[in-house]
Amino acid sequence: MESQHLSVIRVWAALAWADGVITKPEGSALRRLISAANELTDEERAQALAYLDTRVDLDTSKLGDLGHEAREGIYRAAVRLAHIDREFTETERSLLRRLGHGLCLDDATARRVESEATDAR
Repeated sequence: MESQHLSVIRVWAALAWADGVITKPEGSALRRLISAANELTDEERAQALAYLDTRVDLDTSKLGDLGHEAREGIYRAAVRLAHIDREFTETERSLLRRLGHGLCLDDATARRVESEATDAR
């Protein structure tokens, strides 16, 4: 069974793969996130790193129990990751919409988080 921490990394990896390729900036950012995730076991860390080599699909089913602040944080990180390579595609935009709905964020909250995340750049 996949841990919530690994599920979150899977979500971010799915977003990075949205345009069919993980760019160097996306890969570097994901490696930093995986490295900083102290909650991962060695096996989970290896699995998370494998997400950089093999495309993964968006799955938010294991994130429903998280609090609102945590769900916003996951979304904020996903928005930043989508913009990290300075190419924000329609596929990434669509995946972010799916992610926002999967995280039970209303449209106004998603737009606010997107604005905050992109203004911070």
